[in-house]
Amino acid sequence: MLLTLVLILIFFGATDTPLIIHFDTFKGIDFLGNKLYVFGIVLVGIAMFLINVGLAHSLYYRNRFLSYIIACATLVIALLILIAVSAIVAVN
Repeated sequence: MLLTLVLILIFFGATDTPLIIHFDTFKGIDFLGNKLYVFGIVLVGIAMFLINVGLAHSLYYRNRFLSYIIACATLVIALLILIAVSAIVAVN
């Protein structure tokens, strides 16, 4: 999540122009927004990360397998958010 936040700050730090948030190859540009929309994606990811880390920590001594599943799912979600932000950077 920190890498995603640094990626956003490097590429969109000083821009105030509209950014392409969603692009479809058949229809073209579907959704425009500013850099706050991209920061919103990261903030939701950080909130999900903190909630999942808390759940995994609280379930560790009760059910270790479930805490490992939650930890792996958190990693997958963080990677998907990194891929989504990388796609937004690539389109813009």
